[in-house]
Amino acid sequence: MILALAYTYSQDNRRKKVNFFIVQLEAKWLPWAMLVAALVLGGPYAMMYQGTGIIAAHLYDFLTRLYPIFGGGRNYIQTPKIITRWFGGEVKRAQSKGFGTSFAPQAQQATRPSNGFSTAFSSPWSSRGQGRRLGGD
Repeated sequence: MILALAYTYSQDNRRKKVNFFIVQLEAKWLPWAMLVAALVLGGPYAMMYQGTGIIAAHLYDFLTRLYPIFGGGRNYIQTPKIITRWFGGEVKRAQSKGFGTSFAPQAQQATRPSNGFSTAFSSPWSSRGQGRRLGGD
């Protein structure tokens, strides 16, 4: 199961850097490094057992994302709605209605606490000091 989650993460974040024990590598190599670690620490049966997680995750990814989008097929495995709500699935921003299209507002950004004097016309750089021009003088 852990390898299935690692495979799904690695497919979504291919170029991210991750640390595996003392080695830093791209996320796309994480499940394979975990598979080699299972071979070294647990033997060939542990590796085969962990490999089923990669196979299951790849099959799920293929049937829910790759085949429906690029192959023109339908999504054979539907994620339950309660899971989508709990873990933040895709949010529809636009809805077609009888009178037109309505758009949901974007989420508000969290505001940072103020660390100094500010006015309605201040910018993020106004509390950073005077600033000095480099070179010249």
